Amino acid sequence: MKNPISELSDEQLDELLAYTPSFSEKNLENIKRLSLEKMKESPVKRRISMKKIAVMAVAAALFLLTSSVIFATGGGLEHFLARFNTSFGEFAIAPIYPAYAESQGIRIEAVGAQQIGNVVLVYIAMQDITGENRLTRHMLPDLEIYVDGQIMNGPRTSRRLEFNNATNTSYFETQIVGEAGMPRADTIELITKSIMCTEHEGQIRTPFRGEWSMTVNTSDLGIQPIVWTNVSVGNIHIEYMSLSPLGVQITGYHTYGTDFPRGMNSPFHDVRIELSNRLFNTRLPGGGGGIGQDSFSIFKFSESPIDMDAVTAIIFNVERIPR
Repeated sequence: MKNPISELSDEQLDELLAYTPSFSEKNLENIKRLSLEKMKESPVKRRISMKKIAVMAVAAALFLLTSSVIFATGGGLEHFLARFNTSFGEFAIAPIYPAYAESQGIRIEAVGAQQIGNVVLVYIAMQDITGENRLTRHMLPDLEIYVDGQIMNGPRTSRRLEFNNATNTSYFETQIVGEAGMPRADTIELITKSIMCTEHEGQIRTPFRGEWSMTVNTSDLGIQPIVWTNVSVGNIHIEYMSLSPLGVQITGYHTYGTDFPRGMNSPFHDVRIELSNRLFNTRLPGGGGGIGQDSFSIFKFSESPIDMDAVTAIIFNVERIPR
């Protein structure tokens, strides 16, 4: 089979070289070494110019990178969603411009993102591009997300979609919650200054501490969360509750009055979705936030998109709150 690179004219080669990305000195040395080894294994039958050798090396490097860390533009997100069992991929959109950052030979790329209400959904890939395989399946980026300059430091959930041993690449689906009523933004900024290692005993900081910063765009899907305010259920007053395809956010406080049981443990709040097209209620198992004896602010993440048109009520601690 002919190598298409070797069949290009000098003018076409010049054009291709103009669009090749920049690599670090270490990466270029690795590319050169691998290319020369490959040439020794399969000697060419005719002379090839040094320019063509350089282009072939860059093309090989591009193939290695794009086959592991997926392009953020073009069909990158489509490829990503087709490859993995992504729960909320239907809502994400690909970055208009490539969204990635590199530090210490670690590349983090945002493949797709979206904001629905005050929840940001991000699909990311993380790879050791030095070829030294320094990442493990337990490592994940410690992401900070900013919307219009405001940090989203609420509950979060991160699901590892895959860890590829061959390319030393991890793929994640992450959701992070911001303040209630946060406005939608056209772009969001992702920043991480460290990579964490999650083991059985907890989260451990790794030596990878650099600066990974990128900006990704969102789009207005026209999805408006369903909102309840000032609802009393039993001995709880809900100040704010919102439902989106991603889950349910609830803030409120307990109304025990003078009989407040000071010795009682922080309560567990059960949240279920009542759907008109089902004979049972869907419970939201995942969650995060602060729960105290007096007040609470929680977010219950759904494991799959909630059909908002089919929602008839929220069941909060056995109390039914109609839509």
